Amino acid sequence: MNKPGFLRSSARAVGLRRPGNTVAAAVLALCGALFMTSAAWADNAKPKYLRDLERPHNAGDWTLQCDSSRLCQIIGVVKPPRSGNSDKRLRAVVMIRRGIAPGAAPALRIAFIDSIGFLGGDVSTETWRLYSRGLAKMPPPLRLGLGPIEHDGGYSAEPAQTRLLLGALQRWPGSVISDRGRTIAQMPRGNLARLLRKMDRLQHPSKPQLTAEEEATWLKQYHHVVQRSAPADMAVPDLVLLSCDTRTYVNEPRGVRFRNSYYLWTASCPEGTKVFLQQQDADPVKFDLRDEQGRIRPHDAARITDGSLLEMSLPRKGNAMCGRYLTFGFSGETFVMIEDRRYDRCRMVPHTFWPVVWSPTSWRYGDALPL
Repeated sequence: MNKPGFLRSSARAVGLRRPGNTVAAAVLALCGALFMTSAAWADNAKPKYLRDLERPHNAGDWTLQCDSSRLCQIIGVVKPPRSGNSDKRLRAVVMIRRGIAPGAAPALRIAFIDSIGFLGGDVSTETWRLYSRGLAKMPPPLRLGLGPIEHDGGYSAEPAQTRLLLGALQRWPGSVISDRGRTIAQMPRGNLARLLRKMDRLQHPSKPQLTAEEEATWLKQYHHVVQRSAPADMAVPDLVLLSCDTRTYVNEPRGVRFRNSYYLWTASCPEGTKVFLQQQDADPVKFDLRDEQGRIRPHDAARITDGSLLEMSLPRKGNAMCGRYLTFGFSGETFVMIEDRRYDRCRMVPHTFWPVVWSPTSWRYGDALPL
């Protein structure tokens, strides 16, 4: 359930607007086609309840982040060591997610990263245990009960162990993951119990927080169908090759072709990755993200994935290790947002573990690779 909003931009840029905790559609007129994005910027008109859902809530190393459909996530990770610190131990990224049904059981995932955010790799966790720190009498350690490594490098805890681990993380002042006396990873600290209570209040308020009119205005469903791409079948345009501000030629230009002869180009520059949209026999058009005031929201990295999706990083205060990470798919006429991740704490955490604050009700690929 997501709330719409529309902002039309010039032919130079894709508009970006956040009218709530949902992603707003913005339209770019380009060569007779429409390229639509969904986006995420605050709007003072949204109801207080949606503002509370959107706002991150911190407690020590833990952060609670919900979305407008009342799906809530908690992420916890300690700060990376300061530059020059010789401590090479891993840090655990603890992710807690719970559905909105009353009494829904939380799911727990853990990933292991080093001081600069690199994943620890596939390791055997069978003998790893959670040990308490800061208690006068140490309780018995807990088995982690992690499954096999998953596509993003994280591990899911067994449901039976999740309850025990969450209980310990709420009660214990601190904890570490160790393997037969050898410390493996530092665990987050803070008042996790307070955030879990806050999650309960946000997901299940004592009385309705939105009127019927507000729900009709702000909560919508989106079902996106996007295309796959093929490698570009034309040379990289000069406008793309010469687009860097401080370099003659770009690094690693890449292009793909969608059906109806639409092209998407990326060009790596010192100031960030430039993105261009093009229709065959027309000039490329630079893809910028703008808020409702028309101001460009600078992005840093951008890439075309193997799945024909466009990913863009929007740094927070110039720091690309926090902020927003947006994913778009091409519908044949528009670019639509299919995921918006947000994490405001710059702790060198890979964006794949950031909380998802918006995604459409559903999305899928609607065609085979073009011939």
